[in-house]
Amino acid sequence: MSISSRRIMAITRKNLQALLHDKRTVGLLIMMPILMMVLFGYAFGQPVRHVPIKIVNFDEGGEGIPYMGINDTKFSEIFIRSLEEDDRVDVELLNLNTFNLSEEIQQIYGGNDYYALIVIPINFTEDMVNISNYIQISTYIDGSDPQTISSVIGAISEVIGTVINEISGEESHLEINLIYIAGDPNLRPIDSLGPGILSFALFLFMILTVTGGFTKEKLTGTLYRVKVTSTSKSEIMIGYLLGNSLIALVQSALLLAISVLFFQIHIVGNILLLFFVLFIYSMSCVGLGIFASTFAQNELQAFQFIPLLLIPSMFFSGFIFPINSFPEVFQYVSYFIPMTYSIRISRAIMINGFGLDMFFMDFLIMLLLTSLFLVLAVVVFKMKK
Repeated sequence: MSISSRRIMAITRKNLQALLHDKRTVGLLIMMPILMMVLFGYAFGQPVRHVPIKIVNFDEGGEGIPYMGINDTKFSEIFIRSLEEDDRVDVELLNLNTFNLSEEIQQIYGGNDYYALIVIPINFTEDMVNISNYIQISTYIDGSDPQTISSVIGAISEVIGTVINEISGEESHLEINLIYIAGDPNLRPIDSLGPGILSFALFLFMILTVTGGFTKEKLTGTLYRVKVTSTSKSEIMIGYLLGNSLIALVQSALLLAISVLFFQIHIVGNILLLFFVLFIYSMSCVGLGIFASTFAQNELQAFQFIPLLLIPSMFFSGFIFPINSFPEVFQYVSYFIPMTYSIRISRAIMINGFGLDMFFMDFLIMLLLTSLFLVLAVVVFKMKK
């Protein structure tokens, strides 16, 4: 039988017409490339900016130098002013009268308040003028997020290299003394990415499993046959949630086992606590998966919802790019994404070895989001015919 161009064109026309009649698919085909390019553009096109840091200035003695029309300017003032003009960091000056080193260091943990504390020594200006002296600026940092810290170190190094040395007119006798409060300078890439990989993989597996399984039961009529029995919608949904919670339990255990046994990802903290956190997080994925599935009429539509859930979570959670690198309006989106808290808490356990008390608020928010998505899934399912 010869190939007919007329029949080929008829099939092509039929497929295109079927696609155009599915408005939801057409909308996704248009919106997904736009969404991806905007997110990739912001993420790759912008360096990490506005990382919060603090500076305490003990510089007292020494005669200043002329700088920007001011005759008696201390080197510490030049250093601070130059950092304030660098948009990679947001500088907060600490009051010497109320400064407490141990309290400030405590706030560095996890980067929840700020990522670095710079301590300018007492005779900084005098030592800079007297080039025979060797000077160190102590910088306490949270090293659990290498991308963010590299931006901070880059800003400090640039100020030292281009401003301070230019003014002093001598080769640098000033260096940064990095003191790691959290993290490890020898942290492997797989160790720093481990918390994000675990959270992302769990999200992907659970969304695929729940969305695919729930939609298939709708299409095969299994769900309808259960509905026509005396079983209530609440009982059906609770049964689905319990069944998927067991799957989530197995997935969490499996991912942890693979991470430790095959990739030797270093876990400093309590592995049972990490397992519990990942399980709670996986339940939020179950809720999201069922919620999306209730709107899908077929498997194609169900899988079209997955990128809408996956891509924002991947970008805005801090998995690939630090949250600080996004415009402020996008940073607020991260507060409503469970993966944000899963990565943050997992990083605190795996890299810093923290207990629940150190990230209790993050855990509480993740628990609330999980409850919200599960309740939302039940409510929407009960509303659907």
